[in-house]
Amino acid sequence: LSVLMLFFWLHLRIRRSWRGQIGQAKKGGVLWYLAGGVLLLQLALGGWVTSNYAGIACQGFPTCNSQWWPSMDLSEGFHLTQSVGPNYLHGQLHADARTAIHMVHRMGALLLGAALLALWWRYRGIKVVSIALSLALGAYCLQVALGVANVLLWLPLWLALLHTAGAVLLALSMGWAWWCWRYQKAGQVTVLCPSNASNLKAHESDWST
Repeated sequence: LSVLMLFFWLHLRIRRSWRGQIGQAKKGGVLWYLAGGVLLLQLALGGWVTSNYAGIACQGFPTCNSQWWPSMDLSEGFHLTQSVGPNYLHGQLHADARTAIHMVHRMGALLLGAALLALWWRYRGIKVVSIALSLALGAYCLQVALGVANVLLWLPLWLALLHTAGAVLLALSMGWAWWCWRYQKAGQVTVLCPSNASNLKAHESDWST
């Protein structure tokens, strides 16, 4: 996912350079950094859920094992230096530790949703940014629906793969929204680079001959 995001960002930069867009990128934006940090944390939590077989540690939704706040062992669930051991295929964490991982992932999803809504509300007046953030919110809602379905249907493989693909879509849409905020400003001038203009003239002369 990290490599894909880097290629996506590189593609946007190259496309902007090819179009010869003039204007400096915006800097700062505490709300953007906050939302980006929450997104990275949630992606990491998703990987932690998978690697520790905590996807169905909670049965049922919106409650977990028929409880709103089930018994959890946070210290064991997030013990980052745990040994692998001979039983690595199914993990070695006990039920309360896996429940803690699952519940923190759910709470991270709520926090991410709040951050995306705050961003959309803050920039709803800028058309291109609001459209990009609407796409990110749509990807977020799809991801939540897939996560809930995974819990209710006992984590079928095809649905788990869709949930992973949803995470990729959410990350890409969030990256695009941030790009739009940084570069797509009202009144920004777009011209052809000199090299691009010469290439176009060469193509025109080829067609004319």
